[in-house]
Parts: sequence; structure tokens; C-alpha cells
Amino acid sequence: MKEINSVEQLESFLAGQEQFGSFAFSEFEWPEESTDYIFKQCTFHQMIFRGTEWQSCEFTDCEFEQCTFDSSKLTDCLFQKCKFYNPELEAACSFKFASFPGTTFRQSDLSLCNFSRSNLYRIVIDQCQATGMDCSYATVSQSIGGSLSLNRARLFDCNFSYADFTGTWLCEAELQENRFSHALFNRANLEGAVLNDCDFHGIEAKGLTIAGADLRGAQISGLDIREIDMTGVRINDYQQRFLLEAIGIEVD
Repeated sequence: MKEINSVEQLESFLAGQEQFGSFAFSEFEWPEESTDYIFKQCTFHQMIFRGTEWQSCEFTDCEFEQCTFDSSKLTDCLFQKCKFYNPELEAACSFKFASFPGTTFRQSDLSLCNFSRSNLYRIVIDQCQATGMDCSYATVSQSIGGSLSLNRARLFDCNFSYADFTGTWLCEAELQENRFSHALFNRANLEGAVLNDCDFHGIEAKGLTIAGADLRGAQISGLDIREIDMTGVRINDYQQRFLLEAIGIEVD
């Protein structure tokens, strides 16, 4: 595996190639912009990507150990089968205040990663392990001028158990088939979100707004309708029983 330990070494390689296979990058700050690079089976150890702009880069089978992506912008990038969490060290990566327009994380490990106050507009997180992930006060909204904004994100078939979505804006997001058991949704806004076949067992959801959401097929025993605005929510007939039992009403 080729080792690169300084920005000077990196820049000499960047000038001559666009694909990197089995490279090890360690303990230096990445240049401000990177476009159209492909990384396969590379490792990134304690790298600083703070404020970096990534454009159309692809990462496959790469490992990121204690890396910092805070305030970075990742546009139309793909992370496939990547690891952002080291179970031996119980250490994860940080994406605070970052943005991800058009970027996809697929079949990757995002456990305990910090996405707090990030902009998730147009992000795709697909079939990922994300236990304990911190998405507090993140948003899927993007202003397009004046008072007009768009909401768009797709989180599909992921394990978000024990994740923190406190204060997160997830309006109109596509959130199908996710496991949210024991997650925090206090003061989160899921108005109009698509939540089909999700597991909400044991969640904490004080002040949650879920009006107009689609909950058909979801495991909703963790929802207390006394504390949640459920105006216009769509559910299946059989789900009524779980909602009523949560407030002490027995259904025969």
C-alpha cells in the first residue's frame, strides 16, 4: 500500500492521475478542492477535510478513521461499502455543518458519526449501518431564493437505532424501511415524510411533528399520540390498535 503523509506528496500524485488504488493517507489536511477522483480500497487516518469541496468523486471499499469533514461540501459523490467507524477504538468521523447535494452513502458504516447541524438536502443513505449516528438539528431543506425552499432526502433500509434526530428537519423526506428503535426525535419535524415500514419501537419523541406523514406498514408502538401532532397522518387499519393501546385504550 502506497503511503502519503503530506499535502506535498498528495499534490504530486493528484497532478498525474485520477484513480487511486490501495493508497494510505494519514494525518494531514486535504486541499480545498477535489474533482472526479476515484479511490478504491484506500485508507484515510485522522485526515482533515474541513471546508473541502468534493465534486463527483467515488470511494469504494475505503476506510476513514477519525477523519474530520466539518463544513465540507460533497457534491454528487459516491461512497460504496466504506467504513467511517472503527469498532476497536469506538471512534467515528465528524461531518458537522457539512452539505451533501446529490451524494450517496451505500452499504457503508456510519455508526456514531456526527452529522449535527449538517445540510442533508438531496443526500441518499442506502442500506447503511448508522447506529448511534448524531443528526441533531440537521435539515433536508434548501433555500432557492426568498422564502421559497425545497425539501428532499432519501434514507432507505438503514439501521438508525439509538440515533439522535433531536430538532432535525425531515419534512417530505423519503425514510422507508429504516430501523429507528430507541432513537431520539424530540422536537424533530417529519411533516409530510414517507415513513413506510419503519420501526419506531422505544423512541423518545417529545414535541415531534409528524402531520401529513405516511406511516403505513410502520411499527408505531413507540408513538404516543398524546404528545405528537398526527393531523393527516396515513396509517393502515391494523395500526390503530397500537396507537390506542399506547394511551391506555384496550381494543378487542
